[in-house]
Amino acid sequence: MDRYEIGVLGIQVGITCDKRDNLKRAAKLIDEGFEKYKKIDLVCLPEQFYSSASPHTRDKAGETYDSDFFYTFSELASKHNVNIITGSFPLSRDGKLYDCDLCINRSGEIIGEYCKAHLFDAFVSKESDTFDAGNALGIIDFDFGRVGLVHSFELRFTEYLRTLALKGIDLLVVPSMFFQPRVDHWNTLVASAALNNLIYVVAPNQFNSQHFGRSCIVDPFGVTIAQASDMECSFYGTIDLNFQRQVRSRVPLYKNRRPELYDVN
Repeated sequence: MDRYEIGVLGIQVGITCDKRDNLKRAAKLIDEGFEKYKKIDLVCLPEQFYSSASPHTRDKAGETYDSDFFYTFSELASKHNVNIITGSFPLSRDGKLYDCDLCINRSGEIIGEYCKAHLFDAFVSKESDTFDAGNALGIIDFDFGRVGLVHSFELRFTEYLRTLALKGIDLLVVPSMFFQPRVDHWNTLVASAALNNLIYVVAPNQFNSQHFGRSCIVDPFGVTIAQASDMECSFYGTIDLNFQRQVRSRVPLYKNRRPELYDVN
């Protein structure tokens, strides 16, 4: 059987108060990645690395597609002939503010978006005071396959991840801003998402004084095949869809489901 491999470049970068510099540093890491690696089909970035918001700034923090954020990644996609999942930015639309990722194709065109559906109202945070929740699944068809999108906190919603998997995604991407000190939660949740759904997971996390990084790519058996160092950097891995099919053949999880017994409402 022929191998079908997808080269993925992840970017681990953290937010500062200078959003233009945040973009500049991310773009530099992408350019450097293309100097290091020969085959890159997809670039993925973290959640809210560019700009965020608070209850006090929500009225002025929002941006539209017509922004430096989009144009920077559109130009990078065209320049490198690559697909990009931008990580999220505060999208203003119809009087609401969303934590939104843009999905851009190799021609620099937006082919989809994902607005975070499960907001981080947990521990000492209440993200719903700032953002509005999206109401659509994050499923985007790229030229290499179908990608499911969730944000960091959404790794905890196993029925949400399974819903994406049942809709035929080839890869799960998780733009994240996982806070210190919960690296143990992070490692367990990312590996569980891969194992429970027999799918590759690409999880770019922010790195700065508040976020621990440890961005990674995990295969369908829960094995970490790429991980970022404790610094702003890029990381690279290969998604082998043939291997993913082999895993699902050896562990016929989907074939043996009994949905008539399940009640998840």
